[in-house]
Amino acid sequence: MEFAFSIAGLFVGGLMNAVSDRVPPLNPEYDGPFIADRARSLRWWEYLPVLSFVGARQAPRMQIANRPWRYLALEIATAGAFWLAAVRFEDNTAVMIAVALFAAALISLAFIDLETKYLPFKLVWPTGIAALAFAPFWPELVWWQSLAGAAAGFAAFYPIYWLGLRMNRPLMGGGDAYLAAAMGAILGLQMLFIGLYIGVVIGGVAALIVLSGRLFGRQERVIAYGPYLATGGLVALYFGRPIVDFVVGT
Repeated sequence: MEFAFSIAGLFVGGLMNAVSDRVPPLNPEYDGPFIADRARSLRWWEYLPVLSFVGARQAPRMQIANRPWRYLALEIATAGAFWLAAVRFEDNTAVMIAVALFAAALISLAFIDLETKYLPFKLVWPTGIAALAFAPFWPELVWWQSLAGAAAGFAAFYPIYWLGLRMNRPLMGGGDAYLAAAMGAILGLQMLFIGLYIGVVIGGVAALIVLSGRLFGRQERVIAYGPYLATGGLVALYFGRPIVDFVVGT
C-alpha cells in the first residue's frame, strides 16, 4: 500500500512541476496577467517521474533561469509525502488522500517560493478553499476550527506585510500571509500554532545565516519565507497530534 501510494506521489509530483512552471508570473512585481506561456510545451513523457528531469536537462522549460534539479527534487519530496501519509493515516483512506494532496500543494509552494521568491495566489487560494471545504471531514476538527485557523494565520502575518508596505521596505510578502491562512484552514487553530512555531524558528535561523553573511561582506539576499512556513505546516500536518500529546504528557 505504502509503495503504491508513493509511486502515485511521483506522478503527482510531475504534475506539480508543470504547475510550478506555469503559475508564477515571469516578474513577481508585475501586476498584470500571469505569463501562462513562459514554459515551453511539454512532450507527454515529460510529465512522467524522472523523465521530467531528463527533458529539462535537454531543453530548458522556462524563459527564466531553469533549475533541472527542482523537477527531480519536487517529485521525490511529493512521493515521500504520499508514502508518509499512507503510513500515518492508513486507517482512513479519505484523510490519507487529503493529507497527501495538501502536502503536495505545500511542497510545490515551497519550491516555487524558493525558486522565484514569490507565492502565487492562484495556487495558495485554491489550497485554502479546498481545506475549508474538506474541514467537516477531518477527524477531531470541527469546521469552525478550520475557519478560525485560517483567520488566525492571516492575522499573524498580514500586519507585517502591511507595515512593510507603509515603510516602503518589504518585510514579508502578501503570499506568506495567505499561505499561513491556508495552513490554518488545513490544520485548525491548535495545530496551526505548532506549524507556525516550527516555521518561524527555522526561518529565524535562516535569517541569522543571511545576516551573518552580510556582516562578512556578502551580498544581501531576499529570504524566501514560504519554504519554512510550509515545512512547519508539513510537520504539524503529519505529527501535530503526537507533538501535542507529548507536550501535555498524555
